[in-house]
Amino acid sequence: MAAFVKNVVHWGAHQRSQMLSNDLCETCGKKPKFVENGFKHPYCSRTCARSGPGPGPKPCLLRGCRVTGRPAFADFCSDIHAKEGVRKGQVQGCTVCGTQPRSIGELCITCERSNAGKTRFRELDNNGATFKQVRSQFISEWDSHQKPSVEKVYEVILPRDVQNCHASHRKRLQSAKELRTFHAAQCICNLGVSQAVLCDFKSCGICTVVKSSFKTFAFGEPTNNGRFGEGIYSYRNPQLADKFATSCTSSPYRVMIACDIVVENMVEVPEDESLFVATADAIIPAYVIMYK
Repeated sequence: MAAFVKNVVHWGAHQRSQMLSNDLCETCGKKPKFVENGFKHPYCSRTCARSGPGPGPKPCLLRGCRVTGRPAFADFCSDIHAKEGVRKGQVQGCTVCGTQPRSIGELCITCERSNAGKTRFRELDNNGATFKQVRSQFISEWDSHQKPSVEKVYEVILPRDVQNCHASHRKRLQSAKELRTFHAAQCICNLGVSQAVLCDFKSCGICTVVKSSFKTFAFGEPTNNGRFGEGIYSYRNPQLADKFATSCTSSPYRVMIACDIVVENMVEVPEDESLFVATADAIIPAYVIMYK
């Protein structure tokens, strides 16, 4: 029995030691890993990141290169070889710049730093399953015989703090249900015409809402104003939201936001009227749909 207890104690100590080592810098093995916006980096500091992993130098990931890889270039030896690795399909490219290899989630180091805390877009493949699902849901709700033509769909990638606030709001509800609704507003920029870039015009109702995740509307307004007072209004039927979708004259598209919204399970969801929520934490932009 004494030997058994001793082994259990040793096993527990080993487990605790292993858990602690997993939280320590992979270069120095002494300081805890640096945590930024919820993401745990493998190193404690930029100095250790430049020094590379502790177990020993690793060769550049580009096939045929024997020079030591560097964390600053995603384990390639240089910026040139990092881009070449992406071009040859050896590693996946950053979802923002598309030229550098992914290092932190779906982003390269440079784009992660420049886009930290920002809302980003990712264009969906027109032949992909997600694009077809969003398009089908969008079109099926229209009552008219003349269905809209969905040209592009952009997935909205939200900062972690926005996602956490939405998840926390859902937990606070006694019995929550999630719905897909649609919100439209005036889009005064050329969003999606050449590239998926959110503009900085305060009067652009689409970009302002997406960037703030419904915390700010056009001209800095904090809420919409409707029959239930100040809050946020969206529609189950996109055809009803379409009347608010106006675009600048140079854009060939109308623009609408597909939203994910959580409400109490007992809430009656109107099919032919707007759905009201009082707080931005209850609703987040999921996709931006460009249609004609």
